Amino acid sequence: MKAFNVPLLKKLWQNFSRFIVTSSELQVWQTSNSHGQTSFRAYDPATGSSACFGSEEDMRAWIEQLYYKK
Repeated sequence: MKAFNVPLLKKLWQNFSRFIVTSSELQVWQTSNSHGQTSFRAYDPATGSSACFGSEEDMRAWIEQLYYKK
């Protein structure tokens, strides 16, 4: 019987665990259009909610309302 490749199994498990954790985390990013206007975007995979804002402050307020005003 062949022995398992422990380092390979460990790496596969770590990658799988990282995917599970990060796939449910809130994702936020900043974009700029061709005119240099900045927008802030957020996506919550746990609820399926997403939004786009003109300022970081507005995005933070949305996040606070989403998570802390329940």
